[in-house]
Amino acid sequence: MCESILSDLTQERIEIKLPHQITRRRFMLGLGSLVAATASTLGYARYAEPQLVRVDNVTLPIAGLPAALAGKRFAQISDIHVGAYFAAEGLAAAIERVNGLDVDFLMLTGDFATVREENRSRRAAARTAALQTIVEPLRRAQMPIYAITGNHDMWGGLEPVAQMLSAAGAPLLRNRALPIDSNLWLAGVDDLWGGQPDLQAAMRAVPPGAVTLLMAHAPDYFDTVLNLDAPVAAQFSGHTHGGQVRLPRATPGPEGLYSFAPVVPAYGERYPIGLRQVQGRYVYTNRGLGAWPIPYRFNCPPEITVFTLQQL
Repeated sequence: MCESILSDLTQERIEIKLPHQITRRRFMLGLGSLVAATASTLGYARYAEPQLVRVDNVTLPIAGLPAALAGKRFAQISDIHVGAYFAAEGLAAAIERVNGLDVDFLMLTGDFATVREENRSRRAAARTAALQTIVEPLRRAQMPIYAITGNHDMWGGLEPVAQMLSAAGAPLLRNRALPIDSNLWLAGVDDLWGGQPDLQAAMRAVPPGAVTLLMAHAPDYFDTVLNLDAPVAAQFSGHTHGGQVRLPRATPGPEGLYSFAPVVPAYGERYPIGLRQVQGRYVYTNRGLGAWPIPYRFNCPPEITVFTLQQL
């Protein structure tokens, strides 16, 4: 009888266990689904999202803003990286969109061209050729354009970049400022990584009491603005591309986003994406148009930003 009971229990355990075993067919189906989902995600990140340029509208309430400047609108494009995974046709399309946004001027915050040429002797020529493809799209802009350098612009040699911007009619603000409107100035500094940024030199011509907007390619330069207590209302940066690949998170980050970037470049760790306000000043990090060093974007589409000044 004991043997019969043990036999029954053993049989019962076997009958309970079998339905939970993974058969070879079920395993292969699951693996196939995983591979298909991964391939679909990679395909989207490689070919779809990099083309989905989004226009983001940001309002900047500024203390002491003159009434005449309230409602002033301007745009930002950053990190074009033409020549690698982005073509001049994409920039031309972006400029056409900006032309329809009713903005007073356009900021270009660095990193204009990056090429994948492995041969060093041909790399400079390839980069210069890529930069020349930018000239005509920029000439189509129906508003004034102002530019600063990025680290890639400095690393590859600044002269071809300066020549391209000059041909496009875009002043290069290297540690200097220009008046945009009555009581509104736009300043720019050299890149933090590859150049010699000098905020004091950039602000030297700005009259006391003027509202100053600052272009600085690397967003972490904002800490210098804070440490110097510079009279800057807002800093506009790029450099990080928002991380390009952003994963979900359960709680919002400092920028209010429920996502994070596993990897961001040096000098972009503190303010990697979007709008932050610290000590009454703003810093905005644009996600860029192009991509580098990988051609993927996920949960981080390319961006044109439109800013509107508002009285606080």
